[in-house]
Amino acid sequence: MLQLRAADRMRPNNRLPSRAVPYRQRLPIQRLLVPRDPELAVVLLALCDMAAFAIAFAAIAFLFTTITGAPPSARFPDYVVTSALSFLVVHMAARSYDRDRLSRISRVSSFDFVIKPSVWTFVALSFSYVVESIVSRGGAVSGQPEAFGLSLELWLVLLAAPAFAVERLTAYQLLTRWTAAGHLATNVVIFGAGELGQRLVKTLRDDYADCVEICGIYDDRLDRVPSQIRGIPIEGDIDDLIELVRNSSEIDKVLMALPMSAEQRIFDLMSRLRSLAVGIALVPDFVGLEFDKQVFRGNHPPILNVTRKPQSQFDWLVKRGFDIGVSLFLLIVLSPLLAITALAIRLDSRGPIFFRQPRLGLNNRVFNVLKFRTMYADCLDLAASEQTKRGDPRVTRVGAWLRRLSIDELPQLWNVLSGDMSLVGPRPHALGMQVKNRLCDEIVREYAVRHRMRPGITGWAQVRGLRGAIDDPALLEARVQHDIYYIDNWSFFFDVRILVMTIVELLRPRNAF
Repeated sequence: MLQLRAADRMRPNNRLPSRAVPYRQRLPIQRLLVPRDPELAVVLLALCDMAAFAIAFAAIAFLFTTITGAPPSARFPDYVVTSALSFLVVHMAARSYDRDRLSRISRVSSFDFVIKPSVWTFVALSFSYVVESIVSRGGAVSGQPEAFGLSLELWLVLLAAPAFAVERLTAYQLLTRWTAAGHLATNVVIFGAGELGQRLVKTLRDDYADCVEICGIYDDRLDRVPSQIRGIPIEGDIDDLIELVRNSSEIDKVLMALPMSAEQRIFDLMSRLRSLAVGIALVPDFVGLEFDKQVFRGNHPPILNVTRKPQSQFDWLVKRGFDIGVSLFLLIVLSPLLAITALAIRLDSRGPIFFRQPRLGLNNRVFNVLKFRTMYADCLDLAASEQTKRGDPRVTRVGAWLRRLSIDELPQLWNVLSGDMSLVGPRPHALGMQVKNRLCDEIVREYAVRHRMRPGITGWAQVRGLRGAIDDPALLEARVQHDIYYIDNWSFFFDVRILVMTIVELLRPRNAF
């Protein structure tokens, strides 16, 4: 079953797809900083634009006051605010941060990326100057001294737009270079090397080579398909594909190039792929036909997205940054409590202070969860074949209090720092956990779907009262459904809501024993 075979399936895979090698050879700092997600690229571009705008204002104001020896007038802050608002409104109206356009930078001309936004910046500054001139008395914005016959505001109008153009030109050259190197491409894996798969590879190579990187081709009928397609070898079957996706967080999407008539085959493959943190899309039979480019202008051919990747690069950065910051803060603040707890465990019974138990995490990968030991050393159950119950004789005196107050879970903050867990997510289960003598994935068909995101210290199911031992298949079903709901509806504020609800739950512990 999934839980017991997880460790066996985590065998090392030394065979890397030939098309995946160039991407994997990038430096770690490139993988972290290069914005492959269009949403993140838009946010970073907007931040760079605003930073260039602010730096230009500050630099010009500093030089002006240095030359004239007079500080900016009292009305200068009003002009800065008006200019900033005009800047934002004008660029939003001009679609300077359109996600679809920026996702394929090779199709965007330097005129559209550099010149037009710079002209709109000049228009915004000129408009702000006119407005402030009309509002101010005497038709002057500030009445302050002039440098070379021009006021500070006019210098800003004349120089801020060129400075903005320099920043945009630098960004354009950088994005163009990254695109040419394949760093901004969507990494896809193709399953299906038949006629449909061959047409798909041709379409991707001919029309989408700048934004889609084929990291491998797989098929479960190797004796019926060619050994390679347009120079890309067929790497293996569905097991090899799953192994690749599980061990690489850089795969964005699996494209299933199978005829729609193979319904049962598609259904069986999707049931195996749904547990992976990757998007899945069906390729229609008409792929490769010529379409109106004004209709299909996206960064991939017409496909049917079945499941999305649970988190984009931007989402991952937000969640991971929040996890690191909060877990570090809690470890520092709670360090006296952690020390006292460790001492109490040591004095209460013989054995280690911490308990490490293998559990299933992201993409069904096995990791060791860290907890304070709450049972006698000779009663530790790594496989969790027998769940804890009320009045369990295996639990020590100190352990009973730790479980009741949930203090035994605090060492998992180290798991959060190491990246195995998150503050919020589906709670990880032990490999051998059983309900009514049946493994969890035998009871709930979609059990593995909960492994599409990192497990958490707390989760949506726990704050909804579904915590503690699971002694009923219906209770397991409810937990899994809550976990899937969390994955499908994740947002940063959803995490914050769950953390706040967790604090309330700790004040009224239910099913904690």
